[in-house]
Amino acid sequence: MTSKPQNRLLVCATCERTDGQTARQDAAQLRGALKLAGLSDQIEVDAVPCLGGCVAPANISLQGVGRATYVFDGLDVKTSEGEIITLCQMFLERDKGWIEDARPLGDLRNHLRARVPTLEA
Repeated sequence: MTSKPQNRLLVCATCERTDGQTARQDAAQLRGALKLAGLSDQIEVDAVPCLGGCVAPANISLQGVGRATYVFDGLDVKTSEGEIITLCQMFLERDKGWIEDARPLGDLRNHLRARVPTLEA
């Protein structure tokens, strides 16, 4: 039996997209990209209700158990796919998912709206 990944890439299902893409299509595209990158067993993708970045859709968030949480807005998931995969790789490689130097993320780093450290007990 395969265990459920403890990391999630969330796609806002409420955001109105200007390119006609839906959250389900964005999520499916990202699932496929994560699978091709060999990360689908570590990060699951879900379309979820509003992520609160309605001013600049579309929004995604990356979170994990014992890891930082990131929220990005103003994305075109199709054109940002490669940078999102790089984000996921860096997230998994870094201690507690904390990314100090976001330059490898290209333009995606300019869409970061929140970076929240892990909750320590």
